[in-house]
Amino acid sequence: MENIIAFVKQSLGCNCPEEVFSHIECWSDIPCSGIVLDTRINVGNRLLVYIVTVNDPDSLRRMLPVLVSAGKKERDGAGFNRFRLVLAADDISKIKKEAEKIFNSLNEDEKIYLHTLSGKSIPQCPKG
Repeated sequence: MENIIAFVKQSLGCNCPEEVFSHIECWSDIPCSGIVLDTRINVGNRLLVYIVTVNDPDSLRRMLPVLVSAGKKERDGAGFNRFRLVLAADDISKIKKEAEKIFNSLNEDEKIYLHTLSGKSIPQCPKG
């Protein structure tokens, strides 16, 4: 789980207290409102992270509203403090500007964050 902790702290900039990291759940290939998340991470039942690969900017108009809504609903329903949506892309420059534009038009919740990162920087869930 050290790779998950490093990712959350360094790549996502999470300043969660250390005790939060004593409980981490990580799942791969999770169906979410008609989209398959690459990874879903629960950090201490306080931080919820969805990671999805996006390489086609045109798919963002359909995907982002669904993912933001699903993450907000799960965050609120399960009592998480924060939700972070991570878009993993081969070419960040193709995705980031459009994703931020759509995200900013959808989101006025200061506890929902969008990150666009290289697919190479995304950790894998530990195997069983």
